[in-house]
Amino acid sequence: MVRRIVVALILATGWACKGSPDVDAPPPLVVDDSADSLSTPTPSTIASEIRYDLEPALAALELSAPRRFGDINKRLEAGSNKRAHFAFAAARSPFRVAFDGQKATISTVVEYEGRGWYDPPVGPEVSAACGTDGVPRPRVRVRIISDLTPTPDWGLKSRSRLTTVEPVSQENRDRCRVTVFRIDVTDRVVGATRKVLEDQLRSLDASIAKLQTRARFEEWWRTIAKPIRLTDSVWFTINPLDVQLGAIRNDSGALIAALQLFARPRIQTGNRPNDFDLFTPLPALRRGSNPPRALSVSLDGELGYDVATDMLRRALVQKRIDRGERHVIIEDVTLSGIGAGRVALGVRFGGSMSGRVYFTGTPSYDIVADQLLVPDLAFDLQTSNALVRSMAWLKDDAILGFLRERARFPVQGQLDRFRQMAERGMNRDLATGVRLVSRLDKASAVGVRAYRKALRVRAEATGDALIEIDRPMAALPARKSK
Repeated sequence: MVRRIVVALILATGWACKGSPDVDAPPPLVVDDSADSLSTPTPSTIASEIRYDLEPALAALELSAPRRFGDINKRLEAGSNKRAHFAFAAARSPFRVAFDGQKATISTVVEYEGRGWYDPPVGPEVSAACGTDGVPRPRVRVRIISDLTPTPDWGLKSRSRLTTVEPVSQENRDRCRVTVFRIDVTDRVVGATRKVLEDQLRSLDASIAKLQTRARFEEWWRTIAKPIRLTDSVWFTINPLDVQLGAIRNDSGALIAALQLFARPRIQTGNRPNDFDLFTPLPALRRGSNPPRALSVSLDGELGYDVATDMLRRALVQKRIDRGERHVIIEDVTLSGIGAGRVALGVRFGGSMSGRVYFTGTPSYDIVADQLLVPDLAFDLQTSNALVRSMAWLKDDAILGFLRERARFPVQGQLDRFRQMAERGMNRDLATGVRLVSRLDKASAVGVRAYRKALRVRAEATGDALIEIDRPMAALPARKSK
């Protein structure tokens, strides 16, 4: 079997012989090729992921949300009581972020000190304080929840809300009541904290909305659509069809969304495929059913009729077929495509009689023998008519059986060599930060189709694949032992 499959075969015409042949059947009629009947593999699923780095948005929140607010020396009216005033000064700890799937929980603790004043109708003004002069400061727990959702345009949206602003505990340490004046500074600090942070939630959601990844993934989509050269005239194409959003996790301040890339990977021989025929727009990002990873690579090869003819000549030329007192010796054979998925086998023979006849049939693949064959090989109609007139004995079933048995083309493990070549070629960097990692198991032929220019064999290699983007993903599952 050859590596490079070419096309073209010129039927052998004429030969040097002693006298005129006893039979010279006309070649079979040639018709147009029918539509490609080779099965189309089920789309493969290739694992990948999209990474939304939330650190810039969270850093912007940390910078924009005041670390300190309030002024212990600035008196504020305590409601409708004009004689009562209070003041506070608060400081928050740095935000801490925890993730649970698509939910980010942002938390902080606010510590504060408070003071209350009361100016009675008679007598001097009096005051009281909490959290001052070395006394532990009261604390307020704050929690913000952001629901994160990837968008169809490959962005990220969030809905942030302030869910908790409350004392850390119900102990006296975390309450600041100036009871003699009926002033609860705790409630005042809770209200002020809520107002300060609610003003920042819109900014947080706006920052997250700026985390667009479409441009990067459009480049990634174009990259994986380009043909990959495996060797001379052998090309691998991923042929991406669609992409779906799967499970979502988090990693070191980033939201990681699993992707399932649907594609029809193919290895084919011949000229470099046209980029413009392969490029498709980046599809919208939508949640799917999260099917298991399953790679099926179509291996398409062509066997030129010149190569097939050479194989048949080695198998058939000079072979003798005896039928009683008569015999024929095969002097030459040619194979050609006659359209509609069929081939013609031309046989020139000598012996008891001489001539040329034609057989036709539909090729198939013998997976056990790893060979192409034509199991339904039969005399062409025009040959049959010629034999009826001159050499009917040649239509003996033994002669036909001999040719059916010997008219084979050993594939000689070429499919598996194709698979190995493909696996080597499919483990590579596609672009900076984008790597294809794959594993292919043994290839098996799924069909053979005869065209006028060549025999085309389609095999299928199954395995597993993933596309790593920006950082390594989980390794491929271990190969199962045979």
